[in-house]
Amino acid sequence: MISARALAEYLPIRTAAGILRLLPRSAALAAGRAAGRLSWAIDRRHRQVALENLAAAYADRMPEGERRRLARSAFSHFGQVAAECLLMEKMKPADIERLVEYEGVEHIRKAFRKGKGVIVFSGHYGHWEIVALMQGWLGYPMALVTRPLDNPYLERLLWRGRTASGNDVIHKKNAVRGILKTLRHGWCVALVIDQDARGTEHVFVDFFGRPAATITTLGLIALKTGAPVIPVFSVPLPDGRYRISYLPELPVEQLATTGERGSDVKAITQACTRLIEEQVRARPECWLWMHRRWKRRPRRKDLAASASEPRAEALLQKEKG
Repeated sequence: MISARALAEYLPIRTAAGILRLLPRSAALAAGRAAGRLSWAIDRRHRQVALENLAAAYADRMPEGERRRLARSAFSHFGQVAAECLLMEKMKPADIERLVEYEGVEHIRKAFRKGKGVIVFSGHYGHWEIVALMQGWLGYPMALVTRPLDNPYLERLLWRGRTASGNDVIHKKNAVRGILKTLRHGWCVALVIDQDARGTEHVFVDFFGRPAATITTLGLIALKTGAPVIPVFSVPLPDGRYRISYLPELPVEQLATTGERGSDVKAITQACTRLIEEQVRARPECWLWMHRRWKRRPRRKDLAASASEPRAEALLQKEKG
């Protein structure tokens, strides 16, 4: 039974979405940024998380005042992203030219020509949701691997926006079978890998000089299927559009050199995380600093041990058989 609380959370957001869709896009995004700045002012818990993360990431290399400015800018940025997510359901293919400019599209096209499906990855950086939406209209549909929201009304609202261009959604729990099926059909699978990994299915890799628990699904699937891995990132432009950049294919074969699955998966995961860090360092205000990325702390054996994802491994073996 759907709770009254879930409905109470949903109705104001549904109302806000209706109002935003009546406004010019520039005004809607300005409203989102204002909401983000308000969140900075009243959400003490997430404000403190962002400031602690920035202090740990930049240590003595960035004055406190600059860190506060960056954190405030991050709240503003994600307010804009949230507002635009409420507009995605009404976007059309013609919006590609109006809303984005592309770099490196040849990399995703070349990857699809290999006929093995494609794995794209990114982080909670820029506007990762619009990357997926626009890629569907480019003719390269994808399945997004996501954790469903706790509120089913809000999950449905977000699902409609995410699938408006023909994309699909695979829920993260027990997602391996869906990922393999998607790749066999020649589609693209999208993963964001920059959040603290829950459960036991993770490996610790370096992120801003600190060990960060990171999912191993990407590395395992890439090794098992041979599907090319393409990094993709977006950043906002001064005119309100986004630049979406596809980077060259990750050289998985050059990274997986030990022949030991755990070590090779860790090497792939570290390489992907390093690319995300490079992007964040370039535009730090565009990353989700208010998430507890380093919440899970490694034990000594975690740093020495190879990557392990037993449930994913079991499903991969079953699919192979």
